[in-house]
Amino acid sequence: MKSPWLLHTLLTILLVMTAAVTITSRMWMLDAHRELERLVKKRTELLDQEEALRLEWVARTDLNTIERRAKKDLGMRPMRPDQWHEAPK
Repeated sequence: MKSPWLLHTLLTILLVMTAAVTITSRMWMLDAHRELERLVKKRTELLDQEEALRLEWVARTDLNTIERRAKKDLGMRPMRPDQWHEAPK
């Protein structure tokens, strides 16, 4: 055998390079996974906020709720017929 140490050296370099590429790609994959998790969490939070705003919008535009709040919180009552008057023409 002419130079077994050269073959061993080349195989060692190949093994080290393969390990470096594997580790680097694994780190990139983990970083991408963390970023994806962060974006999914942010999306979920935004969907929750959107749902809360939709519910608030429905509650604010529900006439029964508005009338109930006007009677209960503000003490308002419907006008008596003698309080009505026609608008000037």
